[in-house]
Amino acid sequence: MDEKLRNELLRKSIHISGLLYIPSIIYLGKDITALLVAAITVAAIIFEIARKRKRTVVEVLLRDYERKRVPGYIYTGVAFSTITPFFSTGACIISAVTAFAGDGTAGIVKRVKPELALPAFILPCLVLIPLLPVNPVYAIISAIISSFLDGRKWEDNLTIPLSAALSYELLRFLC
Repeated sequence: MDEKLRNELLRKSIHISGLLYIPSIIYLGKDITALLVAAITVAAIIFEIARKRKRTVVEVLLRDYERKRVPGYIYTGVAFSTITPFFSTGACIISAVTAFAGDGTAGIVKRVKPELALPAFILPCLVLIPLLPVNPVYAIISAIISSFLDGRKWEDNLTIPLSAALSYELLRFLC
């Protein structure tokens, strides 16, 4: 296994660990989870400021452009700090499924078979959605919508969870 793929697997294993957000929101509730997410995001921002001042062991996990700019985990923290208090639990859950399972899996597969990135995004979502307390139709549509933002010009750590939450809420409102 080459070093780029090994680093990507390490990055995405951390990425996929974000799925712990789902049991947190289910068992601790939105208020406590929102506080936890906000606290973790603030800690990450402080850590990032310190990292910019002094090189750290985390450098191996960052892509070249993230070393110079804001790394993806800050965007993820901001997205979930926004989503958690302001959206329904179902929207929060599908945001986590798409951001962590969908994007995480697609990121790994993209390194080996780029043409399979889209199915690799959707498949874990389709596996997880029936197991979770969400409207499955709204969740699947939201996953498909957010999958089109994977790997685009915009920061997908922000756009994927936000688009999943917004589309889920829009479907709840319209249907």
